[in-house]
Amino acid sequence: DKLFPFVRGGFAEDAGSLLESSISAGLGYHTDAFDGLLGAAMNWGAPNEDTFGPDLDDQFALEFFYRAAAGKHVALTVDLQYIQDPAINPFESSIWMFNLRGRVVF
Repeated sequence: DKLFPFVRGGFAEDAGSLLESSISAGLGYHTDAFDGLLGAAMNWGAPNEDTFGPDLDDQFALEFFYRAAAGKHVALTVDLQYIQDPAINPFESSIWMFNLRGRVVF
């Protein structure tokens, strides 16, 4: 009842997307503290050649996150990501990102 494994993937054609293919897998753990979800995920993605050009290295990412309920229909997620060979910045070998996301369900 407390573990939430997940897998997601996507594929895009033509320009406009960051990645033309992407696969993520991770595991969340439901905590009693703040009715939250603590988790980690890994991602592989192939940069979109129509957007960025050919011959870019595949992108790999690790993410650690915590999602807390901020009301009956609102959740806030804070996460830290390490991205190797970021498609959005091919001049860097790796970057760190800190994110804050909100979700509203209606």
